[in-house]
Amino acid sequence: MAGQAVKAWIRRAVQVIIAIVYFLPFYWMFLKSFRSSIFPHFPPNLLPVVNTIGNYIYVWRFGDFPIWYLNSILIAVATTAGSVLIGALAGYAFARLEFRGRDVLFYIVLATLMIPFPVITVAEYIFMVDIGWVNTYQAVIIPSMVSAVNIFLMRQYFTTIPTEVEEAARIDGLRTHQIFAIIAAPLAKPAFAAAAIYTFLAAWNSFLWPLFVLQTPGKFTLPLAINFFKGANGAQIYWNQMTAAEVLSLIPTLMIYVIFERYFIKGIALNVNKG
Repeated sequence: MAGQAVKAWIRRAVQVIIAIVYFLPFYWMFLKSFRSSIFPHFPPNLLPVVNTIGNYIYVWRFGDFPIWYLNSILIAVATTAGSVLIGALAGYAFARLEFRGRDVLFYIVLATLMIPFPVITVAEYIFMVDIGWVNTYQAVIIPSMVSAVNIFLMRQYFTTIPTEVEEAARIDGLRTHQIFAIIAAPLAKPAFAAAAIYTFLAAWNSFLWPLFVLQTPGKFTLPLAINFFKGANGAQIYWNQMTAAEVLSLIPTLMIYVIFERYFIKGIALNVNKG
């Protein structure tokens, strides 16, 4: 018993240390967003001291920051909605529908995960130029709507749903699309939540692709806008204002996680057990 208690305390101590390592940078960023100086005397003061809220006022009034914020919300929400819907439909088709070449097509979708995004960036940008989508919101949203990760996640979850439930519904006269909408989709809420969180975070934090296709500052997203706090050619970095902008950019992601946290953890646990 004593040995088990010691192991439990060691495991808990390791978990606490790991949590502190992950949390400390965010805590430090939050503290610095309220300070007037980014470089403290040594040793640094880790206590919450509020010297000014002027950094937040400056950030919110800087350039088109509210517009950049709304742009990020619009792009992230639209991308998430489209990607989760497409992922659910494709995942259900791969899990339940019988058609020629299904497994081969599914493996091809998975194979795309091994292709680094920078490899196809130039070709994708040229395609955007050819169809006239450069400097438009759809150039950022639509290419991100098809996610092999979401298709795989949804497909794996749909396979955990007993087929007897759907067969009984089919006997009652429901068609495939009705079974998906009435039975399969409600049962897959954890997978929907996990896919939504993954996609929203990826769209919200995306920097490289918006940097390529968005040219007008009024259409920039927050990751691009935060880059403005580096000053001309990165000669001077306004650390306090940058940390304030980063704290503001964290608010939607925290809200999404708090709302879907219960389903998210359940979806991860079930897919791990499935694997």
